[in-house]
Amino acid sequence: MRLSSEHPLLACDVDSTVWDTGSWVCSAVLEVTGETLDMSAVTTWTHVLDTYGEEITTTIFDRVFDPARIREREPYAGASKVVRALQLERGIGIHFVTHNDPEIMTLHLEPWLRRHFGPGVGLTVTMGDKLGIVEELGAFGLIDDRPDTIARAADAGLWAATKIQPWNRELVARRDDVHGFSDWWEVPDLLPQVLRAGDG
Repeated sequence: MRLSSEHPLLACDVDSTVWDTGSWVCSAVLEVTGETLDMSAVTTWTHVLDTYGEEITTTIFDRVFDPARIREREPYAGASKVVRALQLERGIGIHFVTHNDPEIMTLHLEPWLRRHFGPGVGLTVTMGDKLGIVEELGAFGLIDDRPDTIARAADAGLWAATKIQPWNRELVARRDDVHGFSDWWEVPDLLPQVLRAGDG
C-alpha cells in the first residue's frame, strides 16, 4: 500500500457510496411505472432494462441521474461527519472520483460535495478508468461500490473499501483485502493502522 505519511489522500466514489442511488432508482421506477422495485433483487441496470424495456429504462435513468436534481440528494447517514472528521482530525485528504460526463456533471456535483463534505474536497469526473486516476492522484485507497473497480484497486495494492450493497456483498465475503461496511461510522476503524490515530 502506498501511503504518504505527510498528506495521505483517500479517493471516494459518489453513487451508492456517499448517497443512496438505489432509493432514487426506486422512486423513479414508482413515478414512471407505478411499480415498487425490490432493490435487494435488482443489482444492475441490465435487470431494469430486462424488466421494463429500453424506453422506460432510459426515462428512469434520466430521472435518477438528472444533474439538476443533485441538490435534492442527501448523503448516507454519518457520511458527511465521518468524511469531515477524516480531514480535520486525521489529516486525510478526500478526492471524489466518479464516472460521468465531466462537462455536465462537475458544475452540479462539486458544490454539493463541498457543501456536505467540506470546502477542501477534490473532484474528478471522468468517462475513463477510475483506477488510473486514483493512481495518478497518489491516493492510498479507494472507496467504491462496483465489485470490478474495488477488486482491481485491492489487486493494485491499494486499501480498498466498499459500502455493502447487494451487488458487492459476495466480493466482500470472499476477499479479506476488501473492507466492507454497512454504516459510514465504521470507516475510521477500517483504515490502515497508521491512519487510525487521531494525530494523523
